[in-house]
Amino acid sequence: MHVQPLLGFTSIAAFDRIQIRGEAPSMYDTTRSRLIGVALLATVLVAACAETPSVPELSDPVAIVEAAATQAASSQSVHVDVTADGTLQLDITGTGAGAPIQLTDSTASLDLDLAAGTAKATFALPGILGLRGELIAVDGSTYIKTSLTGPLYQKSAAADTGVPDPSGSPDPSSVLAMLTEVRTALARPGVDPVKGADVACGSGTCYTVMIQLTPAELSALGVDPGALPLPGDLPIPVPDIGDQTIDLTIRVDKITTRLAGLTANVAGGAAGDLNAELTFSKWDEALTISAPPADQVAGS
Repeated sequence: MHVQPLLGFTSIAAFDRIQIRGEAPSMYDTTRSRLIGVALLATVLVAACAETPSVPELSDPVAIVEAAATQAASSQSVHVDVTADGTLQLDITGTGAGAPIQLTDSTASLDLDLAAGTAKATFALPGILGLRGELIAVDGSTYIKTSLTGPLYQKSAAADTGVPDPSGSPDPSSVLAMLTEVRTALARPGVDPVKGADVACGSGTCYTVMIQLTPAELSALGVDPGALPLPGDLPIPVPDIGDQTIDLTIRVDKITTRLAGLTANVAGGAAGDLNAELTFSKWDEALTISAPPADQVAGS
């Protein structure tokens, strides 16, 4: 049986043959060269498209905070993780005598719907009677349950829990308010932000801006310098740290200019030391926060 040549080759073995110098290129050689050229061109185009768009480098610390505030103002949602350590003097027994309480392993996780004004949080303060709890703020009401109050949520009006008081229930607008307050502080005499070295954050790189705020500067901004980020409904006296200076380190993603992290340090004084680390992520991701089912709410 006679087999017709394939693409001008007399045998399949021709696919593996090496072209002899001076020999005219075959149809296979020409086709293969074209395919290689197309593949190389496609690789270059894909690589070019995958490159991250260039973003102007920011060197002014005020401009960095301004950029983060602008991004946050137009954002729909964000997730915040909080860790804290240090030692605080707390009067847990109500006798007027404070006792040092370790904040080691204290954590909180918050989902904030900035557009809808709702929030959901879980928190753990193992040094305070092993306290754990959950909180939901939605439709003008706050639902909170803790390891001290039982398995059902306690419902109250948001105004009754201190919203938007930072010592009360988490207020979604507090992220925007915090950046606005910091931006306002930067315009005041004596507040000198310092741009630090860039640091790794998540999968990228962040600017760092360091700011020191005194109690007088915080009060001038309308912020209670003695407030701690603890839910206001908890049956635990919150110490006053209003006579302490707060050192802030703000981390801003260099590509997106979104707020990526915040470190707050309060050192010295009779109230003790507090170190808090906040990490911001999942900006503008879809988020749905609803009130708990009626059978999970006390008195329903």
